[in-house]
Amino acid sequence: MKKRNFISLLIILLTLIGLLIYLYSKAINVGASLETTHPYLAYAFYAIVSIVVLYFIVRPFLIILFSPSLSFYHLKEINSKKEKKRNYKKLVKLSKKISKKKLVKRENIVILNNELTKSYDNFDEKYLNLKKTIRNVLNDDLKKDIRKIIISSARDTMYLTALSQNSFIDILVVVVNNFNMVKKIVTRCGFRPSYVRLMKLYLNVVMSSLIAEGAENIDFGSLLGGSLKGLAKPLVGSVIDGALNSFFMLRTGFLTRNYIFEESEENKYNIIKSAMVEAAAALPELAVQSVMKPVVDALKGTIVTPTKEIVKKVFSSKPVLEEIAE
Repeated sequence: MKKRNFISLLIILLTLIGLLIYLYSKAINVGASLETTHPYLAYAFYAIVSIVVLYFIVRPFLIILFSPSLSFYHLKEINSKKEKKRNYKKLVKLSKKISKKKLVKRENIVILNNELTKSYDNFDEKYLNLKKTIRNVLNDDLKKDIRKIIISSARDTMYLTALSQNSFIDILVVVVNNFNMVKKIVTRCGFRPSYVRLMKLYLNVVMSSLIAEGAENIDFGSLLGGSLKGLAKPLVGSVIDGALNSFFMLRTGFLTRNYIFEESEENKYNIIKSAMVEAAAALPELAVQSVMKPVVDALKGTIVTPTKEIVKKVFSSKPVLEEIAE
């Protein structure tokens, strides 16, 4: 193992240990307050937290850590003829791995295999067409699925942290959902980012958990002034808390995807900036899915669908009275 990878792996392990100690200290505080009510209540709480941590944090962490590493940086722009020939071999290898691991749909595997067997008179044309095919296949299939995973995970985080009024539960939800989301992305891709990128990713998850704790302690109702009264104050505060946590969840998700698909050090700033921009752009979509969709679905079941059925019967060719008589 390279020295750089060894150091990164060591930091990853230390980060996990630090995060577990941090969660343990928070759990002790909650358990101490429960112990005053009944000792067995505190024991039950510790047992539940231990199971959650082991199954939803440690287990996904190990799955990610032992997944194979592969970057898609071979799709970057190259002008040198010598570099192109070298990169073409890597693209062929990448195509075969995508097909072998069935990372994309069957029809896309067929497209990819057909491209590999095509013959071209011009090497540049062959190189560019293979690169374009791989990019199209990944965008059409893999990236769409990853986006769905990110949006779904952020939606769950928004719901749970908005409903929760406890900083420890908020932290636990954010950490568990982050680890689970990264695991799902890695499992779907079939590969994890490099140890260096993984180190940065887990440091980002730790930052998200600290933000979750800080957000829970902020009184958003007071910050908004006297414009909100009664139940509106805690309600708006909870929504803002949930939206803030879901935003950082989106950022982590897009950052994970970028770290897998764009591994070049030259684009380090663009990778982080792109994740932030995409997270901001996805917030309205998340709001629609989280707030509007459940309302629309409820209306469909209680008002819209029954009304449509009545209107159909009224304006159908067969009179309603005749139908009743039958």
